Amino acid sequence: MTIGWPVVVVLAIIMIGVAAVLSAVVAGRAQVASEAEKGKSGEQYRTLATDYEGLAKETRDVQKAMQADLAELCKRVESIERMMKEVG
Repeated sequence: MTIGWPVVVVLAIIMIGVAAVLSAVVAGRAQVASEAEKGKSGEQYRTLATDYEGLAKETRDVQKAMQADLAELCKRVESIERMMKEVG
């Protein structure tokens, strides 16, 4: 029994169609996986941004406290200098 060329053409078209459908499914899954990975990266970025904001606020608070301490020390030194001038 021999298969004629019309049957071979139909089988080839069916095989190409199946391959196209399978590649579309694989590409769709890859895109979904890519979007999921982007979502994870976005979440990581948001976490880092939140951590940075907290760290920046903490640093700002520490700098304000240091500024107040330095101002107090400056007043004390000025007071000591005045006393030294009065005594000496």
